[in-house]
Amino acid sequence: MTTAPTWLGPIRQTAFVVPDIEKAAREWAHTQGVGPWFLYHVEVENTLYRGERVTMRARMGLAHTGGQQIELIQPDLSLPSIYREFLEAGGTGVHHVCYWANIERSRQHFADLGAEVVQHGTTATGNEFLYLSGNCGLPYLEFVDPNESMAAFFMKIAEAAAHWDGVGAIAAY
Repeated sequence: MTTAPTWLGPIRQTAFVVPDIEKAAREWAHTQGVGPWFLYHVEVENTLYRGERVTMRARMGLAHTGGQQIELIQPDLSLPSIYREFLEAGGTGVHHVCYWANIERSRQHFADLGAEVVQHGTTATGNEFLYLSGNCGLPYLEFVDPNESMAAFFMKIAEAAAHWDGVGAIAAY
């Protein structure tokens, strides 16, 4: 049996794919006390999704609770993606967990365990992401190795959560 490598570190994010991101963000804030939510649009050209080059487009939202980031994703359903795939298969609940770890090392470790690459790309700000088929009951696993601008954005979200008074579910971004 392969043991979890220490370099992998903790799960940093849990993500949910939703049909209406603003409704989901307000529900998370109201029922779970998680917020404020930073909502934004993402478009990543030239991602590799199940071997096909596609543009990935979605609305995403991030909030922080305790030591973990929560992500909401509302995909553009006109484009193929790991997110649309999940919704079309009737997926609900957790879509993926995310580790902040070395991409190639993660790819190799999980490929050795039988995982397959589902979607892979690099954002306009130079941040690479990798989605692999999941395990342990998780549909997918994501890996990112945050660059300086992404780390600063994540810190802003964590700081906003630490000072959030519960008013205003959606923050300006």
